[in-house]
Amino acid sequence: MTLASFAAHAARVLSERLRPGTLEFALMFYQPLAYWLVAGVFDILDHLKLPFTERYKVVRREPGRGNTITRRQVILRVLLQQFIQTLLSLAMFVFDPDQCDRCTIRTGLLHRASKFVLGMFVMDAWQYWIHRLMHTNTFLYKHLHSVHHTLMIPYAYGALYNSVLEGLILDSLGGVFTLYAAGLDCQTATYLFVFANIKTVVDHCNYRGPVNPIHGLLPNCAAYHDIHHDMRFIKMNFSQPFFTHWDWLLGTFVDPAGLHWTPEEIKMQQLEAAKGGKQQAGETKKAR
Repeated sequence: MTLASFAAHAARVLSERLRPGTLEFALMFYQPLAYWLVAGVFDILDHLKLPFTERYKVVRREPGRGNTITRRQVILRVLLQQFIQTLLSLAMFVFDPDQCDRCTIRTGLLHRASKFVLGMFVMDAWQYWIHRLMHTNTFLYKHLHSVHHTLMIPYAYGALYNSVLEGLILDSLGGVFTLYAAGLDCQTATYLFVFANIKTVVDHCNYRGPVNPIHGLLPNCAAYHDIHHDMRFIKMNFSQPFFTHWDWLLGTFVDPAGLHWTPEEIKMQQLEAAKGGKQQAGETKKAR
């Protein structure tokens, strides 16, 4: 195939496949849309600091160091990663234009559900081993994964804040691997990848349920992943985004229970702070 014929092939495929309403369009664009919508909600909550929502924040008993990166830098890096992910999707459609056509045979709900769950386990395996390697290999950690850990205290839209190469390997290529290894049809893949984007956002949002309704849905949650961002346990709790079995099996599991303030304790702190504020206001009034 000549360069001119390849360019014509790519233009034809993309013009046909990336129209709104196609499976390819959904697979490419719904993921970043879900990411920013969910992250935006939690960012609003972070700014409002409502007493009810603050009660369900995941707050370490020993907070450690704060973040060393600005929010503007995080946003720009996440957008860059999503742009690269979009380019990878375009390349996949060009080199394998029949991907979504091959899997359009109607199947039952049980079959799709089983594929969805299989995809979850495949994605977990890919992410655990790559993530663990990023920590155990000094060169990879220093030059790639340390970027993500400048977020000592994670927050929602920092979920995909990584070095460019790590984002390509861990997330983008991980999605392609999951698609083919689990034999997903494009519709099921879209559901899985959108859910995975939402899941990684809420795992970094630092809220529990009921503010974060997904927090108790799966064992891998915001409290579980926050432990991994704690410098004391940075080589533990590698599992993401769904389950924790790899950590259990390979001795890298740390139970987050007891390492964070409970919602009840935070409520008591809020009440004591409010009571102290009223007493101080009363004393100031008497002094006048």
